[in-house]
Amino acid sequence: MTKHPSRDVAYVVSLFFAVRRIMRTELAKGKELDPSTWPMIETMKCIADHDKPKMKDIADYLSITAPSATSLVNGLVKSGFVTSDTDRYDRRTSRIMLTTKGKIELKKAIAHGIQHLGKLFAVLSEAELVAFVGALERIKRTAAE
Repeated sequence: MTKHPSRDVAYVVSLFFAVRRIMRTELAKGKELDPSTWPMIETMKCIADHDKPKMKDIADYLSITAPSATSLVNGLVKSGFVTSDTDRYDRRTSRIMLTTKGKIELKKAIAHGIQHLGKLFAVLSEAELVAFVGALERIKRTAAE
């Protein structure tokens, strides 16, 4: 692994947070932004991408504590977006699933994100986007090791 100068690392982190703010601003256009919305959408995406995940799976996916994941999921249950069912092999464990309402809401949120964020990423060539995705995936993969 390459050790980069601290000023370069600090600059990259600063850019990352600046782009994150821009993305949140773009996604909020045309609607009032509820600070809990994006973690809830990412939680629903995790549930959709995994077959009936456990609360621990969701917490690991989001890199949060189990109580924080439980709080997010409880809000989604209350909204009617997800439901939980007792694991058939371990009655102490719940399995989380998207409801039809949750699938519809997630699909709308993803379409909204693509519509608004597509403009931001349009400044990148296809090769630049592929390289950007590859770099982010490598960072994520290395951090998980």
